[in-house]
This record gives sequence, structure tokens and C-alpha cells, in this order.
Amino acid sequence: MTVLSETSCPHIQEEMWIEIIQKMELLYADLARMQTEAERKNEELIRTKAFADNVIRSLVNVLVVSDRHSAVTTANDACRQLLGYAEDELLGRPLGTIVPGLAGGFLDGGSEIWDRCRTSGSVMGIETVLKTKLGEEIPVSLNVSVMCDGTGDIIGMVLVATDLREIQRLLLDARAAADAERAHAAEMAKAYRNLKALQTRLIQAEKMSSLGRMAASVAHEINNPLGAVQVFSHLLLENTPADFDGRRYLTKIVRETNRCRDIVRSLLDFSRPARESCRPADLNAIVHATLDLLAGHAVLMNVEIVLDLSPATLDIVCDSSQIQQAFTNIVINAAEAIHDTGKIEIRSWKEAPPNSMVAVSFADTGCGIPPENLEHIFDPFFTTKEEGHSTGLGLAVVYGIVERHGGTMNVDSSPGRGTTFTLRLPERETEEGSP
Repeated sequence: MTVLSETSCPHIQEEMWIEIIQKMELLYADLARMQTEAERKNEELIRTKAFADNVIRSLVNVLVVSDRHSAVTTANDACRQLLGYAEDELLGRPLGTIVPGLAGGFLDGGSEIWDRCRTSGSVMGIETVLKTKLGEEIPVSLNVSVMCDGTGDIIGMVLVATDLREIQRLLLDARAAADAERAHAAEMAKAYRNLKALQTRLIQAEKMSSLGRMAASVAHEINNPLGAVQVFSHLLLENTPADFDGRRYLTKIVRETNRCRDIVRSLLDFSRPARESCRPADLNAIVHATLDLLAGHAVLMNVEIVLDLSPATLDIVCDSSQIQQAFTNIVINAAEAIHDTGKIEIRSWKEAPPNSMVAVSFADTGCGIPPENLEHIFDPFFTTKEEGHSTGLGLAVVYGIVERHGGTMNVDSSPGRGTTFTLRLPERETEEGSP
């Protein structure tokens, strides 16, 4: 056994104390570093929290956080301002207070949104409403997602809502603008149709005017020689024996001469002044006079005439004989368009203000007019009938008569469904100058 000398003990004790002091200094240094690091991390945590709080406060959209039992734990400034709550006033309240669609808890079920959250962990773009403190409902688009801890346990929900009022207002404005644009397009289309109709009437009027000038010349140049041919052909036919071989040629000459006479007579209708014998007349009375004239006409034998005339007198100023001629041409045309049996419905009425017009329509159940022929039916000499059965001037004459009386004429027809002609004429003015 080694025995330390008394002289060596103080030296050993001094070394031990020095070692202990050195270790304590190292320990204090480590503690100081640890404290400094903790303070640094604490400052970073404070800055991070402050940054996160600032982000949450600065969000334009509504942000609400709840615990797993659907109690509000966080509501940003946008949420409180939108819903009218004071700071911290929402904390602890059920989510159903501000989101009626989330009434009940996440764990309780009973809500479609909660059911979808439990299935997929989140729902996006749900259109629902937020309820303000005063009970007003604000439409929003809602996103909901579930928060979990590190072990996967659900600890709460995060809700982000976007106010849809501005979007809805913009959509309404866009719809209103689209409706206005459609209305404008409809007006433009109507104006275009009116312009086309006016152009058609002007072209037709020019045709009538040209034909009228031509008719005046034709009357002077053709009437006299044509009359002589007609007279002498009739004399020859009367004095020719029935068994003469050339009699059939004389018969054809007479027939074709009479046809030329009808053409010239129709042409003369274009140059006849419309205002020379104009008198006040009742449109309904002219309709009745036309039907009386055509009573017993062979072409109307199987045609039913249906009248739906205005009970009130329809006063116009016109040459009654010319208007009656126009009605006669239309009725005969309508009857010829009906094969076997059918009907012609004649209606008359007074146009609604501000129009100072009276109208009469002739609707038949005939074969109708093909679309490709509609734009030509008022052209002189245009006809779809067999050669020798029409001069092609009937409707042209009608158009000229109506136009010279300051009226308009329209036709509506569908093949196989019939045709309707509508004539409008100015109503006679009273002494005060108003209809």
C-alpha cells in the first residue's frame, strides 16, 4: 500500500479543484450558448407568428379555423368585417352560427359538407351562404379542409370563403349587356328587314311606273289595229260555214285576239289615274260588292267563302271600281289555287294606333307558292299557270292599284298550306284632320 506523503496532498487537491472549475466554466459556456440559441429561436418563432398573423389579417378572403368539435378558434379581420362581429366575439362559437350549411359538428355528421370532408379530407368551391350578426345571408364560395397532427389525428378544420356578391353583380351586368346586345341585334335585323321591304316596294313601284308609261304608248299604237283585227276576225268567223276546213284557224285567231285585248286592257290599268274618281267608301262594302259580282262564278263552285269582317265601318278614300277589281283578281287567283274543294277566309280590321290604316286579308287553303316564286309574283307577265290561261298581270295590276292608293300589300305563303294576301289602305281622315 502506497502512502501519500503529507507534502503531496495539497498539490493533488489543487489540481482537482482546477479541473472542477474548468468543467464548470465549460458547462456555463454551453448553458450560455443554449440560452442564446433558445432566445434566437424564440425571436424567430415570435417573428414567424407575427408574420402568420399578419398574413391572416391581410387576407381578402374570409378565413375561419375551428377545433375538431367545430368551435371557432380563429377568425380573421375580413371575416369579422364581413359578418359584423367585434374582435374575439366569434371565438368559441359553433361554426353553424356563421355557416348554416355546417350546422352540427364535424364528428356528428348530418351535413353534406362534413360527410364529404370525412371522405376526401376537403371540399372545394361549395356555393353556400355566410350569416351575418344581423341575420343577413351573404353568398360565398367555400373551401373546407381538415387539419391533422403529426400522428394523423384530426385537430380542426380550416375554412376559406370568397364573397360572391361582386361576381354575381358582374354576371348580372354581363347578362343585361348580352340581353341589350341581343335586343339591339333584333332591332337592327328588323330595321334591315324593313329596309329590304322598302327597297322591294321601291323597285316594284319603279316597275309599275315604267309599265304604266309603256302601257299608255301601247294603248295608242296597238288598240286601233287590234280592234280592226278583232272585228274582222269575228265577221269572218260568223260568215264561215261550219264545215269549212279553215274554220278552226279562224276560231284560234279570234281567241288569241281576245287574249291580246285582255292584255292591253290590263296594261291600261297601270296608266289609269287613281285619284280621278276617288270617293269616300266603306272597305267592307267593297268586299261584299266583289262577292256579289263573283256569285255563281264557275271557279268558286267548290270554294267556301268565310267572312270575318270588322263590325265597324272601315272608311277609306278610293276609286271603288279599282279596289273592287283588285279584290276580284285576288279572290279568283285564290280560287284557282284550290284544287277540288277548299275555303277562302276574308278578314278586315282597323290597325292599332298610331297606324292610320285599315286592312283586309284573303287567306286560301290552296297549293301555296314556292319560296323561289314569292319575290316574283308581282312582276308583270310572271305566271306559273299554263300558257294561254293567264296574262301574268293579275297580281301586278292589284299591286299597282294598292300602291297608287297609298297602301301596301304583303303575301305569306307555304307550299301545301295556302296563301294569305294582306292589303292595307289609309283610313279616311275626319274633318279635324285625324282618323
